[in-house]
Amino acid sequence: MKAGIFASLYVVALAATSLAGQAQAQAAQQGQFTMTATDFGFVGPEQVPSGMTAVEVLNQGAEVHHAQLVRLAPGKTPADFAAAMKADPEHPPTWASFVGGPNAVVPGDRATAVMELQPGQHLVLCLIPNKTGVAHVALGMVKPFMVTEAVGTRMTETKPDVVITARDFQFVLSKPITAGSHTIQLVNEGTQAHEVVLVKLAPDAKAKDFIAAFEPGAVGPPPGRPLGGIVGIERGARGLFTAQFDPGQYALICFFT
Repeated sequence: MKAGIFASLYVVALAATSLAGQAQAQAAQQGQFTMTATDFGFVGPEQVPSGMTAVEVLNQGAEVHHAQLVRLAPGKTPADFAAAMKADPEHPPTWASFVGGPNAVVPGDRATAVMELQPGQHLVLCLIPNKTGVAHVALGMVKPFMVTEAVGTRMTETKPDVVITARDFQFVLSKPITAGSHTIQLVNEGTQAHEVVLVKLAPDAKAKDFIAAFEPGAVGPPPGRPLGGIVGIERGARGLFTAQFDPGQYALICFFT
């Protein structure tokens, strides 16, 4: 799903942010906010208070979308990020950090991830490719927003009942996942950014079949339903999400190269 995520077209999207997002400048409530995903843009707040935050993505598009949050180092701007990606389309600048967000959901669905947000300039991106392999961010699906210093009561972090540890290159579960609702924490103990996409697989399908459906030229819908998770986080970071597990076969996938 992340194949070619830093294509040369990436810089075009960063230079042309969502007009819908610009038209609806707003500040989020402390502890929660929603980014509404469309084909291809985001509508959401211009400012977000720092601290533990429940970040929701609401998919009102016709394709699968997620909300990857990226924090820029102090003094860096979205224009700096665009220039850096133009100079080296294959690698994000070292002063840009993946800070998570809710992972992929199908049209009409929503997902939430609880992340620790630090003050500073941020971007929200969708890195999922379309059927021709072009990342949605290259089609304009990017929005800048500022995380401001919060004053007041912080959100209480929910205690997880399952921990998924991402390493280079495997997922390790603290215990088997049973049917029912679970609050899951993703911890990145790898040496690079990792994510977890939670997928309810179709009968007889395997994780590799779902991955193959996002390769350029693939025909037909993916054999499974993405149910959120956590988009990319850096080494040592963590995030929380809650999911309902019905009996069946699931996959945990990291699409980062």
